[in-house]
Amino acid sequence: MAHTPEILLGQDELSAVVERLGRELSERHDDGVVMIAVLRGSVPFLADLVRVMTIRTSVDFVALSPYTPGTGRVRLVMDVATNIEGKHVVIVEDIVDTGLTSAFLIGELQRRNPASVSLCTLVDRPARRVVPVPIDHTGVQIEDRFVIGYGLDHEGRYRNLQVLAIADPTVLAEDPDAYVEALYGA
Repeated sequence: MAHTPEILLGQDELSAVVERLGRELSERHDDGVVMIAVLRGSVPFLADLVRVMTIRTSVDFVALSPYTPGTGRVRLVMDVATNIEGKHVVIVEDIVDTGLTSAFLIGELQRRNPASVSLCTLVDRPARRVVPVPIDHTGVQIEDRFVIGYGLDHEGRYRNLQVLAIADPTVLAEDPDAYVEALYGA
């Protein structure tokens, strides 16, 4: 049975959000910035974001273990290779949800004496926030809805969509491919 998700942001709307964030970041960091993306979901967002920025940027990546529900524990799995001491750093996230991952990463990077650390997220879902986290640049704020596309996935699926779609997690739990036909035109 094919399911049709609600499109939250289409391709043109996503482009407009990314362009706005790129302008904000370029104006704020006119002397350059290190963009640190959290793997894997933020990669499409990061790639489009740095292309619209008008300042000198360097890019690096971190990988974090998902926090274990009930513990709030996050672990650094892959660290940045860039020395960020004295540099302006922007953490690029696909979604800020509970805040646990972002708060952990902000603290970890601040210990390395950068000039500044700020957070840029495509999607902010504050209804699920457990730890307060300062978000300096937000693409879109949503209610407590599950979203897929443009880096956001379900079991590795849907990351490559050029849209953000609201999906029903119950439907996906029953059939992870439930939205493939509607979103990819299979």
